[in-house]
Amino acid sequence: MTSQDGMALAIVHNRNATRNASLLPRVAELADALRRQGRVLQLEAWAQPDVQPHTVPVALARDVLFARLQREWARYRLHDVPSRWRALRHVVKGARRAYLPVQEETRRAMRRMAIEAMVTDKHIRLWLQFLDSDMQSLVVFEDDAVFGERSIQEIVRLRERLSQEPATRPVYIDLAGGCEPRELAVDRLLIGQDERFRHYRKPVTNTACVYLVNRSTVQLFVTQLLQRPWLRLISIDWLMNQLFILSRPGDDSMLCLHADPPIFRHGSTTGHYISWQT
Repeated sequence: MTSQDGMALAIVHNRNATRNASLLPRVAELADALRRQGRVLQLEAWAQPDVQPHTVPVALARDVLFARLQREWARYRLHDVPSRWRALRHVVKGARRAYLPVQEETRRAMRRMAIEAMVTDKHIRLWLQFLDSDMQSLVVFEDDAVFGERSIQEIVRLRERLSQEPATRPVYIDLAGGCEPRELAVDRLLIGQDERFRHYRKPVTNTACVYLVNRSTVQLFVTQLLQRPWLRLISIDWLMNQLFILSRPGDDSMLCLHADPPIFRHGSTTGHYISWQT
């Protein structure tokens, strides 16, 4: 291991005592195991204002943005792309139903939008803290991550594997799943599978429950965000997909792996937790 193999472990949370009591000790245990290999930095992002639902203009802007992202995402995955006019009609129809007048369901949705933007902001803050360090890779945990029996050993093993990769090659590794591969509809980008990971020729995300990125990837993310700050409105998993699309990766130019089976469990999809966004 060299000085370039430092790993940061970062936690996104909202000071939920139950979740933190489960997650924080295991992350500390992981940090201790990784220190036997090299340097480790621990980061957290939890501060947030009181939740205020998005206003109707902001919600409408987000709806339009999301419709555009869905078209770009379909094209990126090599799927049929709905026409621009069809997408626009869908947005207009949904807006008339939701906002004229604003329904109770819409109010709840605007609150969820605000919470998603807060979570996205925490991820971005952690990316910036990571760039301010001299660590080479970053593992981000949301507070509904659940460790398995071999999670720590698997991350130690993965760190050794990544030490063989060029530092300039961007890396994204999904570690906790959440959505089934068939739900992601990214099979056209799958190029292989070994005993631990599915390999994709272009980077695609699952959920953002637990993921690993390296310095090159985070630099790409931040560069794109500085040019398009309005993307901060959307949820973190959609944001990362959009940042990958904007980075225009060539085939196999970025290392994209999805752990299969997942190294961690996504507690909000396995029943360990109920999502606090509701």
